[in-house]
Amino acid sequence: MKKIVAMLVVAACTLSAMATDYKGKLAVSINGEGGAQEANITLNKQDDGKYTLLIKNFVLADEETELGIGNIELNNLDGTEQFGFTTLKTNESITITEGDAPDIYPWMGPMLGEVPIALTASFNEQLLNVDIDIYFEPLEQTIKVNFIGTTPQQGGVKGDVTGEGEVDVNDVNAVINIMLGKD
Repeated sequence: MKKIVAMLVVAACTLSAMATDYKGKLAVSINGEGGAQEANITLNKQDDGKYTLLIKNFVLADEETELGIGNIELNNLDGTEQFGFTTLKTNESITITEGDAPDIYPWMGPMLGEVPIALTASFNEQLLNVDIDIYFEPLEQTIKVNFIGTTPQQGGVKGDVTGEGEVDVNDVNAVINIMLGKD
């Protein structure tokens, strides 16, 4: 029995070690109008080598109101590697689940049913860029979400996006390629 419990603890630690949290600015526009807010996105590499991307407790906010949307979770994403970055792309419909932030109610996402999402995300150990396009047909709304975030620096050189140990033109080119959505 002790061996089984020990194996479960090791497995749980291994799974949690694979998740990376990125903190940054999340810009949201609906039909061209919107704003930006602080946000966290969690990226997890699954045991099968695919990825899960999670925006937990997603909220549409402006100076006057907050509208709770919920958790946007995309699973089983294939990654392609190039120039020191991994790129994820998908075009699928998902159901947004209810968030768990105690000060927000109701969560609108579960009421929307299946929502079409087009995602492109590029990342490395320190930087994540996410672009999401959602066309919500019942209201004829185009929702665009952009996130640029970083992980806390863990040694290394600040600004060294490619992991070469120095900040140079390769880092600038990598960031530009991410922003342009190039592989």
